[in-house]
Amino acid sequence: MRLKLYKNLSELEQDRDHWDALVGSFPFFQFDWMANWFQILGKELELAVLVGIDKDDQWIGIAPWCIDRTQPLLNKLRFLGSGDACSDYLRLIARGENHDEFNRVAIDWLIENIGCPQTLGRIDVIELEGISTEDPKTNYLCEVFGANGMKHHTTALEGGWQVELPSTWEELNAKFSKSMRRKTKAAAKRLANAEVEVLSSVDSRYSTDQLWEVFVELHQQRREMLGQPGCFADTDFEQFLKQAFKPMENQSRAELLIINYEKKPLAAGLYFRSDDTFYLYQSGLDTTRMRLEPGYQICSIAMQRAIALGLQRFDFLRGDEPYKARWNTTRIPIVRTRFIPRNSVANLKHSFWLTGRKLKHLVKSSKS
Repeated sequence: MRLKLYKNLSELEQDRDHWDALVGSFPFFQFDWMANWFQILGKELELAVLVGIDKDDQWIGIAPWCIDRTQPLLNKLRFLGSGDACSDYLRLIARGENHDEFNRVAIDWLIENIGCPQTLGRIDVIELEGISTEDPKTNYLCEVFGANGMKHHTTALEGGWQVELPSTWEELNAKFSKSMRRKTKAAAKRLANAEVEVLSSVDSRYSTDQLWEVFVELHQQRREMLGQPGCFADTDFEQFLKQAFKPMENQSRAELLIINYEKKPLAAGLYFRSDDTFYLYQSGLDTTRMRLEPGYQICSIAMQRAIALGLQRFDFLRGDEPYKARWNTTRIPIVRTRFIPRNSVANLKHSFWLTGRKLKHLVKSSKS
């Protein structure tokens, strides 16, 4: 295996066919997702994508890294797509038979090149955000880092929530609690109302741009009701998400669903799809008509859509909102793990960081 480091996005884009052939259908590994994130949300960062290539010039592994030097005195190696985009289940990407070898080779290369001006320069912390502790491939990556003598610190984030899908909606509905079945029954009755219309961005009768405006409005309305600014208050985030969404929509891998009631938008959901899973990335509700329980309606439609497509799972992704547990879901732990390179400066900075966290926790505890 030979390794190639990409530090320029235009050069990487020339080889995107290799990227797409390797990553499969998982939405948060797609080139368009990560490239748009880097161009828009990561525009102050440096690209550092490491690729493993076999003797036939086929890609067998990708380490989707970038370097963040935006914080004073702290240089951080992190995943493309991490942070505000909340890309979940991130890891090094490799074919199954090459996974362990690529992880070992990539980390050996990383350790050798930390501090080298021609490649990575100084790195004070390696931050793996959005990783699942239940993913054996991620656990193996962390084991390799640990085997190289790196200290680490793990912070629990909000979890992902997945439901295993049977072959019919009736089978799934039967697994819900009695109170939940009453909710889905009420949702079905409301959806059968002649005043209800379901709009989809994959339907040529509707303009994606028009549906997008509705979706953003409903999402922001819900966030503002909760006293939050909402992610679309950041125009860069909206630009990133829309530009990442459209190519996947063209490949039937992304969809916007809108429910209209009495010709007025009631609920919206933005979804991505892999070969086996339907992912709810974001949703929105008309907060003036919560008595109609729009959340149950949009989730019922989306799950029925996933079952009709023959998918195995429905994933609500990151966020511990109470409603997710009602859908017969299993919580997937998601964490941020920081590994500290084996040098005195990095370890000293890590000690200061730990002290700062403890002080913040003490101050917060004293105020509660």
